[in-house]
Amino acid sequence: MKWLSAGLTFVNLSVVCGLLLGMVGHGLNVLSASLALICGTAFAIAAWLGTTDPAASKKTAKSLAVVQNRTESKPRRERRAAENATSPQWRRVSKTIEIAVESVADQLATLSARRYRHLWFWVMAAFFAMFAVRSFCWLLYIDGGDWKIQSPNNLGDLSLHITLIRNFANGVPLWPDNPIYALSKLRYPAGIDLFNALLCLVHVDLMRGLVWTGLLASLATFYAFFRWGGTFAVAGFLFNGGIAGFQFLKTLKFLDYQGTQADIVHRPIAWKSIALSMFVTQRGWLYAIPAALILLWHWRKKYFRQTPAVEATFSTPGASSAEAAAKAAAKADDPEAQPPTATDDAGLATAVNGRSNRKGPLPFWVELSLYASMPLFHVHTFIALTIVLVIALFFERLTWPKIFSEAPLRRHAATLLSAALIPATFFVWLVTDQFHAKSMVKWHPGWVQDSADFGAPFFRMGGAANFGSATAFGSLLQKTWNGVVAPFFQFWLTNFGLWVLLALALVALCGWHAWKAGWRWGTKPPADVAFVLSAVVIFAIGYFVQTAPWDWDNLKLMVWGYFLILPFLWSDLIGRWAFPERAVTCIALFASGFITLLGGLAAGHPGFGLIDRARLDAIGTAVRPLPVEARFAAYPTYNHPLLLQGRKVVLGYPGHLWTEGFDYDNPNRQLTALMRGAPNWREAAQALGVRYIFWGRDETANYQGSSRPWETTARRIASGDWGAIYDLSPESPSR
Repeated sequence: MKWLSAGLTFVNLSVVCGLLLGMVGHGLNVLSASLALICGTAFAIAAWLGTTDPAASKKTAKSLAVVQNRTESKPRRERRAAENATSPQWRRVSKTIEIAVESVADQLATLSARRYRHLWFWVMAAFFAMFAVRSFCWLLYIDGGDWKIQSPNNLGDLSLHITLIRNFANGVPLWPDNPIYALSKLRYPAGIDLFNALLCLVHVDLMRGLVWTGLLASLATFYAFFRWGGTFAVAGFLFNGGIAGFQFLKTLKFLDYQGTQADIVHRPIAWKSIALSMFVTQRGWLYAIPAALILLWHWRKKYFRQTPAVEATFSTPGASSAEAAAKAAAKADDPEAQPPTATDDAGLATAVNGRSNRKGPLPFWVELSLYASMPLFHVHTFIALTIVLVIALFFERLTWPKIFSEAPLRRHAATLLSAALIPATFFVWLVTDQFHAKSMVKWHPGWVQDSADFGAPFFRMGGAANFGSATAFGSLLQKTWNGVVAPFFQFWLTNFGLWVLLALALVALCGWHAWKAGWRWGTKPPADVAFVLSAVVIFAIGYFVQTAPWDWDNLKLMVWGYFLILPFLWSDLIGRWAFPERAVTCIALFASGFITLLGGLAAGHPGFGLIDRARLDAIGTAVRPLPVEARFAAYPTYNHPLLLQGRKVVLGYPGHLWTEGFDYDNPNRQLTALMRGAPNWREAAQALGVRYIFWGRDETANYQGSSRPWETTARRIASGDWGAIYDLSPESPSR
């Protein structure tokens, strides 16, 4: 985890330093980008030195014990044995305990090596590598005279990310105006795009930067999931699904049944492949997933670390006690002697580690920087982490005046939240257009179960004939059926399959175990209770409150409830079953997602064209001398060459505008009047802040019949086979 901590710190603090330098210098340049990356490297080295990996520490302890044993001479060992035989009872007991502890350390030290010897680890590593190579090596590539991409889901998303990367790299003042909307600051958590802009400024090719960022982020995500929940969690990320993929049994074709090929009751599937529809397309996840998982892992290690107990036998001195202790430690460590666990160490703890909670694996400054800067990369992940911390505030009993001194969980959560308040608020203020995006939060129960796109309205009850709904009792029954019963069978089971039932079983099981163990609210909670309860709250907020303009985007928050329960779903439930039951359950959980993943990876052959290279390069040459702050009037589409050069337009792709919460009807009418040459076209251009009019093939095709009055009243400053650019400012020189 030292390398993961260092890598995430490098990305995180390079971006933060680049942002601050860009704000001070009114834009990024080669010098500021180089300084930001140097600062990120220095912080990464400090994070590597300061991070401690418990498994690595055990391995080091074993190595030291072996060296000590080998360097001790045989006569000295014999003399020590003779002294033990003639020494008092208390000294023999002391020696017994020392030998027992060394035996336990030896047993624990083998965990790090065991972790990577399992067949399923390498199977999942192979599938993850296949996914990463296919998705990111062909993320954006050159095929003849075209730019192409692999994923059909990524045409619009990748175009937006290229726009943001090149907009930052062009040196616009930070925080920039929105390049796809004329009346707003940038309303997007573009931290990972800012990182790629830093790479572009130090002469790393755009395509190579995108590919290597994706590959290294995939490696970090794989390892973070493995350390958080074992191979089961890795499979849960790669192969999430419900029952849609079982259409394979009818078609015998590997297709993206949770995406473009979904035809369950002729409705798209809402529970899409996380890897294909989110991780590849929405680049903020490349950083957010491993960063959040290392924080969750750190909190679990800090407060829920389990130390295997060794019962020393004082009645039998000497080697017999050491042998008994070694056997006890081996039994505690043996995966056959215990229920299988999904974690990276011996198992999940069931109580707070009260003695070792002052220092966790991550230094506090690393933990703070990863959490506080998360809004710059992914707002929904920041919300999920905040929910986990807020819940931690209320587990322990409130006893005045010792509210924090005797409550380690509350003390740490309060410290982290208070320390992150100012920087996190600042980053939220930036990415929400100075809090103007707050209107996207509203009450909306049901997620997308009633959506026209994703809902399944058959078997619904309506009218007075159903349950006698003319009465109050009948109306209640009807609402219960339509709002709870029918969606459960028609939407949730269709989308999530067995996951729904197992998640409900896990929640009930955690409650049962907590009650049987005598845990009560106000005392230190078991680990599964702490994290599963957080998952339930996250899911409930995503279910009842819409946190994005598009209701489906609530999945960005709800998916963290899914990630949180993965380790405990295995260790508390599935991993305790016999092998046949485990195998059947895993097939039911992962087969649909497995088929969908393979189908989605194959869907990109032979690729999807994004733009003609010659046209893009020619327009890039034409706009290079023009001010980077100037805004263009052009037809709004996702792959417009101006956008792919990082230039600002009046309106970008309508799908992007909608998901960012913009009401663009009036600006679109003004843009249309301008481009069609209406009598008030100059007033429209002034209202939209337009400096240049771009007229090319998209404009010719979509604004047919335009009178184009600017051709006679404005200066044409560039033209070619691709079209022409007209300057509405009278002082601009002509070409």
